[in-house]
Amino acid sequence: MDYYNRFQLITHLFFFRKLISSAYARGIKDLKKLGIEADFNKPGFTCLLSGVGGEITAELYIEFVIARNKKAKMVIIDLGEQQVASVKHLVEQKYKGYDITVKRMNVLDIEKNFAAKTFDWIETDGLIEYLDKPQLKSLLRQWKQVLKPDGFITTRDFASNSPFGALVDKFRMWFIKKHLTLTGHVHTKKQLDEIFAQAGFRFVTGPTPVPTFKRYALVAKA
Repeated sequence: MDYYNRFQLITHLFFFRKLISSAYARGIKDLKKLGIEADFNKPGFTCLLSGVGGEITAELYIEFVIARNKKAKMVIIDLGEQQVASVKHLVEQKYKGYDITVKRMNVLDIEKNFAAKTFDWIETDGLIEYLDKPQLKSLLRQWKQVLKPDGFITTRDFASNSPFGALVDKFRMWFIKKHLTLTGHVHTKKQLDEIFAQAGFRFVTGPTPVPTFKRYALVAKA
């Protein structure tokens, strides 16, 4: 069974849908702690979903956006051929009247595919654990470049800060390699905080129902 079909076993679980839907709302609410009021109705509002597990994740994201702005421009990217094909099919069947672009590409090629100051909102979930530290620094630099001056980023990922978290990390690395046939990378919360700050972002963080899985809201420093 390939990665797409393995991951679908997770996305079809009821708690996964609830977790993602609430995570979007919590991330947007977190921005207020940074003095930012997210305005989905601003003219030309454009957002990016950077990495998508499949049609279920995409649908949750699309519904969240159009509930706030039916005219928003949405871009959904992923490197997986099956993920992209499934999302394109979803958009064709259910969201044909909306401004949605689905593109197969590496997240580390964002600056090659999008102009500077394109996006108001960049969202991703569980992406960082698949990037090593140099790749993460490159991604953050590119995110900052394509983000509008008043834009924002929301994300959630594993960020351990305890002996228990270290045990969870070991299990995750085994699971990712054994069952998803991918390579994972461990980042502690302290390391992520330092990397985000060095990349020129202000941020706030909060917990999620999943142990050691932290949510982050980021905005570029003035």
